[in-house]
Amino acid sequence: MAPRCNKPRPLSHYYLLFMLPLILGCGRYQSTGYTAAIHPVSENAASDEELVAFIRPFKENLEKEMNTVIGQSRKELNTKGTGETTLGNLVADLQKEFAKEKFDTQVDISVMNNGGLRNTLPEGDITLGNIYELSPFENYLYLLELDGEGIAELATYAVAKKNLGLSGLTLIAEDNKLVAFEVNGEAVDPAKKYTVAINDYLANGGDYMDFLPGKTRLIASEYLIRDLMIYKIKERSKDGLVLDAEIEGRQKYN
Repeated sequence: MAPRCNKPRPLSHYYLLFMLPLILGCGRYQSTGYTAAIHPVSENAASDEELVAFIRPFKENLEKEMNTVIGQSRKELNTKGTGETTLGNLVADLQKEFAKEKFDTQVDISVMNNGGLRNTLPEGDITLGNIYELSPFENYLYLLELDGEGIAELATYAVAKKNLGLSGLTLIAEDNKLVAFEVNGEAVDPAKKYTVAINDYLANGGDYMDFLPGKTRLIASEYLIRDLMIYKIKERSKDGLVLDAEIEGRQKYN
């Protein structure tokens, strides 16, 4: 896993993403051969002023867009903690709310992998660029159906790995072993089917969640996790709400 950055990164790493389709889409090319050479690159390398001038308006427009404020946070939200974290709780909650609204269905549990949250959210203004830095991956929102046994597998995994943000599922562990878990304050019914909001990376078995790929997929949406975060933060800001989250005891390790 790549190291997490604890401060905002420059937006230059987005430029190539935006510029390549423009540059390469200007015509049809057919390769007839190639040569290779090593060209050392350093801060002292001369820049191509013509190329710099060509890119400048796109760069300026992108920076302006990424610096757009979409909300505010009462304090810094991060992934510091054992399993449960302030940022993991927030994103799991936002994902659950979004899924319920967009799919008009009951969502029992929401799951977010803390490792997929690649930055913090700062205290104060939250910009569009903050969310791109936080969620740089093209991960999509899925809804899975799990029975009681599947929920037990999920809770057992959460205790073993301590890497998930959870909403709707609470658990207690002693000596790193699961001893109790509930869904929305109620004991798990072995015969009931539960709806779980999760990203496609985890649904496909990422982070060693090998028990998930065979589960029923209710919805494999085209909503990006990043986009749903932006949508929900803007919605809260419109309602005059400031982002905040606490470590509430959703995951207790004794």
